[in-house]
Amino acid sequence: MQNARVLFATHSLHFRVHTRVLLTLIVACAVTIALWAEPPTRLLFRDAATAQKAGQLDVALEKLEAARALRPDYPRLLLEIARVNVAAQHAHAACAALENLARIGFAFDPAKDPALAPLSSAPTWPALCAKFAANATPQGRAELAFTLPARDGIIETAVADSHGRWFFADVRNRCIWTREADGTLREFSSVRDGLLGVFSIALDEQHGRLWAGVAAAPEVKNASAAEQGRAFLAEYDLANGAFVRALQLSAPERSHVLGSLALAADGSVFATDSVAPVIWRVAPGATQADAWLESDQFASLQGLAFSADGRALYVADYANGIWRIDVASKAPRLLRAPVNATFFGIDDLRCTGRALVAVQNGVAPSRVLRIDLDEAGEARTATALAAAQPRLDDLAGGWLHDGRYYVVGNAGWNLFESPTATPAPRDVFIFSVTL
Repeated sequence: MQNARVLFATHSLHFRVHTRVLLTLIVACAVTIALWAEPPTRLLFRDAATAQKAGQLDVALEKLEAARALRPDYPRLLLEIARVNVAAQHAHAACAALENLARIGFAFDPAKDPALAPLSSAPTWPALCAKFAANATPQGRAELAFTLPARDGIIETAVADSHGRWFFADVRNRCIWTREADGTLREFSSVRDGLLGVFSIALDEQHGRLWAGVAAAPEVKNASAAEQGRAFLAEYDLANGAFVRALQLSAPERSHVLGSLALAADGSVFATDSVAPVIWRVAPGATQADAWLESDQFASLQGLAFSADGRALYVADYANGIWRIDVASKAPRLLRAPVNATFFGIDDLRCTGRALVAVQNGVAPSRVLRIDLDEAGEARTATALAAAQPRLDDLAGGWLHDGRYYVVGNAGWNLFESPTATPAPRDVFIFSVTL
């Protein structure tokens, strides 16, 4: 979202709303603390920053390397290791850290980072710069599926039912749009429903229901100060669009953003919270959403998807990677990313067979990622299905169907650098990517 992505140098209140700003301005990062990172990593970053300011570069490197043992695919960490090694006149180690950063597919121009300037005379410098430049070139393929004409909102989620009817979550305009099979676009929800910004949608065709995760954020049109941080789940009749009810959270006193939804086999609705470190659940017949799992290890929860057998729940965490949660025990553990990938900055997450499909809009370039799993549910390989593609610069969550993943190419977050902006209507592009 927004116009740039920095390597988790800072976090805003509505992390899901604002964190697309957190990873692309990699060059501008200082050794600052990721406020909601896992505590051990955060402490190591803090200690490294303190040591560096005191001129104790060896101590700073020791702390950063300890952090890398915990988060080896953290792009910002690799950059900081390179910078501190340059300051310590360890050119070889600095280049090795940059090699690792290039290997995970990150794109930036190291020649524009003053802290790395002393490396320009290193024999490997031209090849390093070439690798980062190559990462910025288009990879894979994304085909335009259709266009939503003249939209002035933020289209955050796109899903479809078995009849070819599409539904779109609009954060800015506090509504749900539907596109009929003949291409007709109309508003599915009504202003009478009292929605806030719509961040997520899940379809339960078996029970004839549409679920929406709604929340207030600065980008939501006409959201009052009193509404900020409020969130709830909205239930609709899928057939006729009738608003059924609003289900409140069991802990409404905190700020919340319900960024993604997933349906369990028993009909339960699971929702991630991008602000509070909670996964919510609406059990069949329940009158509110209850906290299913809360953990101070969580930073900013995003997409979630059940494994094919329903025994595991995979949850994207923008500032940590991907959690694999055993449904029976509720025990979370982080997936280890392959050496050529990072799992930071993942937004949408879907499961198909023994593979995950992810929208990764928190790294440069943005990409659609396929993650193949082994029999134990661990990540085996990661492949960029589409990256650095034209018009795929503001990706948002999508839908899996018939061997393809449909994704919003230009959600619109980058049009609202100022929440009060009034950008001209533009076409919204829905792309499909072959799995």
